[in-house]
Amino acid sequence: MPSIPADTSTRRVFAVSTLRSLPPLPELAAERATDVAIEHADELVAWLADPAFPSHASPIADPIRLHLRNRHHVVAIAGLTAHDEADAAHTASDESLERLFGSDLANFRELQSWAHAANAIWITQDHHVFDPIGRLLLDASGKGPDPEAVIPFPADARQRKANCEVQIRNRLVDPVEGLLPLRGAGEICPVDAADVARRAIALFLVATRAESILTGKPLDTERMKLRCPIGVAALSPRERVFFETELTASTQATLGRAATELAWRYEALMALQWALDMQFDLPWPDEHADLTAVTRLMIDLPDEAIVEQARLRSTDEMLDAAELHYQSFHAVASAQQSGRDLSGIYDPGVVCERLVALAWINGLTPGRADWDAASDWVEGGCV
Repeated sequence: MPSIPADTSTRRVFAVSTLRSLPPLPELAAERATDVAIEHADELVAWLADPAFPSHASPIADPIRLHLRNRHHVVAIAGLTAHDEADAAHTASDESLERLFGSDLANFRELQSWAHAANAIWITQDHHVFDPIGRLLLDASGKGPDPEAVIPFPADARQRKANCEVQIRNRLVDPVEGLLPLRGAGEICPVDAADVARRAIALFLVATRAESILTGKPLDTERMKLRCPIGVAALSPRERVFFETELTASTQATLGRAATELAWRYEALMALQWALDMQFDLPWPDEHADLTAVTRLMIDLPDEAIVEQARLRSTDEMLDAAELHYQSFHAVASAQQSGRDLSGIYDPGVVCERLVALAWINGLTPGRADWDAASDWVEGGCV
C-alpha cells in the first residue's frame, strides 16, 4: 500500500462515478480526471483483490470493486492541507471524510449532494473508501463499513430490482437476499443495434449447425459461409472454432458435445430478436422458444436488411429484462442448492441463455465486453 507523500502540502481525494454523464461539479471542485487519478482507482481495484491485505476478506470489498470497475469518471479533488506526514496520516485514518475536507472546503455539503447525484464513492490516496456523503465503507486495515454507509446505486436500478422481486414473489419464489441491483440506465452504453443484429445472425448460424449435427444431418459449413458472410464475420472466437472444425471421425465426439450446448443458442437468439423488437414480447422463462417462429424471422429477411433495419428497444426495457433474468438465475441456483424443484416455474437453460444475451447487450459483465465474456460470466455464477 503506498504511503502518503511527505513532501506534498495538499492531499487529494477521488470521486469515482459510474454514470456516463456527470452532473456539474461545484466551483471549488473543478479538477477533472488525471492519469494519476485513474491509475489510483486501478491500483485500488487490484489492492482490494489481493489476499495479502485485510480488506480482501471484507464482504464490502466485492461491491466496492464492482463500483470501481464500472466507473465512467474519476474526479480528483484537493482536500486536506497537511502540515506533515504524521498529521495527514492521522486525519486519513479518521472515519469521517468530512474531517478530511473540513479545513479546506467549507462547501463539503455541496460535494455530498454532488456525489450522491453522480452515484460516486470517495477514495483516498491511502486506500480509504467512503460512501457519497462521507461515511466509511472500508479503510486500509479492513475496518468498515459504518453501519449507515451504503454502496450507491442509481434510483432506477434500485426500483427495478424491487419491481422484479415482486414479479418473482408472484410466482411463489423467494428472491435471493443480498443481491445487489444491476446497473441503471445512466450507467450503461448498450451495444449498437446493428451489432446486435449481426450477433443474432451469427447465433442463428451456430445454432443451426449445432442442430444439424445433433440430428445426424450436418450442414456444409463452406456453403453456409458463402450464403451468410455477415453472420460468419460476427462469430465469437469460440463460435468460430466450432464452426470451422470439420466433422470427422476424430472430431465427432467433441463437436457433438459442443453442439449439445450450442443448440441452446436459439434461446439467446430469441432474446436478441426481442431486444431488436422482432419479437412482440419476452415470455416468462419457463418453456423453450418456438423454434419455428424464431427461425422464420431470420429466414424471411435478407441478412443485410436485418442489419439495416435494426432498432433496439429502450434501455429501460432491456434493463428490466436483464434484472428479472439475473434475479431468476440466482433464484434457480439457490433452489438447486436447497433441493427445491422449480421446474414448473423456470427452465434453467432458458434463463441462462437469455441472461447471456441481455448481459452482453447492456454491457453488464465486468472486464471484457464480448459475447464469450458474457457467457463466462453467467457460467461462473454472475460474479
